[in-house]
Amino acid sequence: MSTMLLRPEGGTPPVLATPEEVAGAAAALAAGRGPAAIDTERASAHVYDDRALLIQVKREGAGTFLVDPETHPGAVGALRPVLNRVPWIVHAAVSDLPCLAELGLAPPALFDTEIAGRLLGLPKVNLAALTEEFLGVSLAKGHGREDWSTRPLPEDWLDYAALDVELLAPLAEALGDALAELDRTDWLLDETAALLAEHPPAAEPRPGGPGHLAEAPDPGAWRRLKGISALRRPEQLAVARALWLERDRIARAEDRCPALVLPHPVIVDVAKALPADEAELGRVRGFPRRRAGAARRWQQVVDAARDTPRAQWPQPPRRTRGRPRHRDWPERFPGPAAALTALEAAVAEAAEGFGLDPATLVRGKLLRELAWLLGGGDGEAARPRDIAAVRAVLAAGGARPWQVDVVGDLAAAAVLLPAREPLPGA
Repeated sequence: MSTMLLRPEGGTPPVLATPEEVAGAAAALAAGRGPAAIDTERASAHVYDDRALLIQVKREGAGTFLVDPETHPGAVGALRPVLNRVPWIVHAAVSDLPCLAELGLAPPALFDTEIAGRLLGLPKVNLAALTEEFLGVSLAKGHGREDWSTRPLPEDWLDYAALDVELLAPLAEALGDALAELDRTDWLLDETAALLAEHPPAAEPRPGGPGHLAEAPDPGAWRRLKGISALRRPEQLAVARALWLERDRIARAEDRCPALVLPHPVIVDVAKALPADEAELGRVRGFPRRRAGAARRWQQVVDAARDTPRAQWPQPPRRTRGRPRHRDWPERFPGPAAALTALEAAVAEAAEGFGLDPATLVRGKLLRELAWLLGGGDGEAARPRDIAAVRAVLAAGGARPWQVDVVGDLAAAAVLLPAREPLPGA
């Protein structure tokens, strides 16, 4: 039976915010031993972006530190000379590395406990499940979705935050031993090396806090709005752009989640409908018509966009022909369809043998790309002829070195050999 941990065994430390306090934490961490266990708290559902609002660090011989990067911009810089020189232990680092890299923080090496759990084939890889499985300790949870820009932070939130790094070091040791038993240590090294390459420390680190929100937005960011491809008329795109820019201006000024100002789908639906007046606007599904002044404000934005000269309206991007849907392959493209069937069967069998989810071995999209090429979808000249060519396709598609080796061998056995394609040394 597991033990429930409600607070760190040594108590929850105070939040450090001033330059002097953070410098003191940096000095203590520098005197510590081993890797640093690190986590962040963010609140993109409440504030404008996904920046770090609290940084938790624990290192053996130093203790646990809760650092506020918001209140005194620039203070967090004292951590860089220390944390950027020691390995980190992080759970689900893909969520934390970006906001830390913005602050100029990045490790020379990384152990990700979530990835380790996936590579072991565990059914649940959240932090609480892993600590219970490997350490017999259950962590009190429940505050991950809070507004971490709140100051002062409530005590029970701080308990939750400190617990996120309390057991990372012993957990990493246990997971590392389990990976070594299965000869999968290199798999984790490949995964974390790729993560670190994707998130290097910023050349010009932000000091922390919301000051960067005063910067001009990316003028083309509105085109990345989900669902924007449904708008094909320049007039609709002009309205979508104007709505997005106005929403962005408001959200930045208020440090507020843009979707709380105006939901993403509403921007697309309003632009699609091109409402002529406030009544029509209010009938758009999801529009906050009960919010005082909302219909008037946003209808003015719509009208202003439609009144701009047509020469200034954005044009829809040219549609490019991508791969045909793989569901259509059996009838129209039998070669790629046969290759995909063989590859999927081989990957499923191998994944079962490894005790892994097939998606851990290779992403479905990349497997379909490989099948298309192996099946001659792009013509004979583009068809991979040997295992080296197959591995090149996998590597170019973002597969890690361990995946390139495993899936490359599977593809050779499942597709190349049956087709009597030559293998190196054959």
